[in-house]
Amino acid sequence: MHYDLLDCNDKLNAKSQSKIIDKLLTKGDRRVLEYTMTFINALGNECLGRSYLLQKGDLVETLVKILKEEQGDTHLR
Repeated sequence: MHYDLLDCNDKLNAKSQSKIIDKLLTKGDRRVLEYTMTFINALGNECLGRSYLLQKGDLVETLVKILKEEQGDTHLR
């Protein structure tokens, strides 16, 4: 959280157009997406991790969109 590795802090990175987390979730291959979702899930299990992830205003919408696009019962779902 202190080093903002995933560029989730919109206030600190307001000028940054290309967020690392957006690239990992949308532009990576399938395996990168699965590992990123697993990492986000692990972070979200802790209070401090949830607080960090929720600094990115549109993260929940992005995650829901990814899950809705999944066909069938996959590893991501």
